[in-house]
Amino acid sequence: MGSSSAETDVYDLLKVPEGPRSPTGFFDVYDSLDVDATMLRSDLVARIHAIERAEDQERRARMRREAARGPRRAASPDSATTGMGLPAVGTPVAADGTEIAAGTLPGEAAKSEAEQTASLKRESSIMAAGTLISRVLGLVRSSLLTTAMLGTSLALDTFQAANTLPNVIFNLLSAGVLNAILIPQIVKAMKRKDGGQEFVDRLLTVSFAAVLLITVIATLTSPWLLHIYFSGSGSARTLTTFFGFVCMPQILFYGLYAILGQVLNARGQFAAFMWSPVLANVIQISGLVWFLVQFGAHGDPATWTASMVWVVAGTTTLGIAVQGVFLVIPLWRGGFRWRPRWGIRGYGLGAAARLTVWTFSALLIAQMVGIATKKILSWVRVRNPQVSSISAYDNAFLIFMLPHGLITVSILTALFPRMSSAHADGDTDGLRSLVRRGLTAPAVAVIPCSIAMVVLARPGVQTIWSLQPGQIMPLAGAVAIMGIGLLPFGISTLQQRYCFAREDGRQNLLMQVILSGSQLVLVCLVFVLPANGALWTVAAAQTIGNTVVSVVWIVVASRQMNGLGMRSIARQWLRLLAAAVAAGVPTGVAVWAMGLIGEGRLMSLLTLVVGGCLFVGLFLLVAKLLKIEEVASLVTPILRKLHVVK
Repeated sequence: MGSSSAETDVYDLLKVPEGPRSPTGFFDVYDSLDVDATMLRSDLVARIHAIERAEDQERRARMRREAARGPRRAASPDSATTGMGLPAVGTPVAADGTEIAAGTLPGEAAKSEAEQTASLKRESSIMAAGTLISRVLGLVRSSLLTTAMLGTSLALDTFQAANTLPNVIFNLLSAGVLNAILIPQIVKAMKRKDGGQEFVDRLLTVSFAAVLLITVIATLTSPWLLHIYFSGSGSARTLTTFFGFVCMPQILFYGLYAILGQVLNARGQFAAFMWSPVLANVIQISGLVWFLVQFGAHGDPATWTASMVWVVAGTTTLGIAVQGVFLVIPLWRGGFRWRPRWGIRGYGLGAAARLTVWTFSALLIAQMVGIATKKILSWVRVRNPQVSSISAYDNAFLIFMLPHGLITVSILTALFPRMSSAHADGDTDGLRSLVRRGLTAPAVAVIPCSIAMVVLARPGVQTIWSLQPGQIMPLAGAVAIMGIGLLPFGISTLQQRYCFAREDGRQNLLMQVILSGSQLVLVCLVFVLPANGALWTVAAAQTIGNTVVSVVWIVVASRQMNGLGMRSIARQWLRLLAAAVAAGVPTGVAVWAMGLIGEGRLMSLLTLVVGGCLFVGLFLLVAKLLKIEEVASLVTPILRKLHVVK
């Protein structure tokens, strides 16, 4: 590749960004649509580059040998790729997985690759900025929302239920129709010489019509859908229904954002797709500020008026609408024009639809368990109004997803194309090597983050959200319990990428059944345990469920690839855990001592900063004493960038 290791980011390895999907069923739509473009300026990604360069050199040497034997018959366009859009076995590919056209000399391919890499780096820098700003603004929005509703109150639970249900419905529609069937066909059609204009017009027409129809049905039936999703009575149920009517149209605009965003990606226009969520957050934050100025904070559903509902829910839906409609501008400026056309018979979508059955079934199971969990939490809240419930869980999960999205997802997204290519080539050794990297590379940062989330949870939640005294420990405890499961959660995500790379939807469905089944069994303990432990029980169910499925998958994958060398991987994990715990114990003592001085928001921020710096410093020191080379390779490029070391 054309950049030094100190300047690399995960998008050097990608052509089209691919967003993460939570294996638990608890996820916001942004987790499905956002691209974690944060630059990982470290040798973790540089190692991926180095191995890919070696693989590329081997391929080029093979091409020279074949060229010396005589001319090869050029492959037909139809035979150049597999059914998944990957280069067919025997097709020359560059290090980034792109196909080298027949007759192209290695030098020409390298030049073209360098030009594409330079262009992609510019785009990725813009996307990285959009992602980071969107994440930060999302935290600001969450903080303001919690302030406006007096912490994790019943009013906040009603809004979160109504605002999350459109995400659940859209994710089912997205996996079953858009992402799994229509959007891949759009990408494939737009690569034709004529741009596949007529076919794309027909697909877009069907996509928009399907999303619009689902939106109308969901909006009209929202009171009954919300009754299934959320347990409430009296003023809480009335407020939830009102919120639902205003929020449900978001399905249409989420669909618009997804469809137009994928068309932009297929045309190589990535930046707008990442920056439009920033507009949504700005509008929603403005609405919450307006609410606080005009009405103040309200945690009791009985005190809410129609005007208050329209300000909070209306600006939320308006932000999603602007996020979707905004993408029309770059498409128009890029020369894309859409003409409504009806009819898709005879275009080969039947086979594609059948291939989605396994994937859609797995997602449906995950979503159903997610809905059941939210229903159980709301049931506990109705009978114990003082207990933290849905909103507290959502806030804890928001914190949990930050390290997972910025570290694990970024690295696994970079590895996924290589895993698909290795499977397509029948390269079991290569696939094994990539899976091992998926198990080890994220762990270098994820394991210390996991312990840090445990010891810094309390000052962290007090800094971000304005909470009532009785709401602090339940939320902090949920963050800590989820944090323990960061590594298993990442392994579960790797399991999905592995199954998708092998085109094994059946195995992925089996793993999802194990994950969701174990979670649901543990969540049901809420009915027999004390009500004030419900939130922690659900958080523990997530951690334990992902741990169970991770162990099962590692055993299965080891058999499928004749071993993964788990002893060396486990040794790395244990050494990282030892260093993290050694740093976490004194950090926890320091955080406890500073908490005795005071627990105001400013003091919590100071505790978070001091504790964070202490933890990082101690972890690096212990890692150096234990001679953990992976940590050194992660930190050294950063220190060089800061001119701390040469």
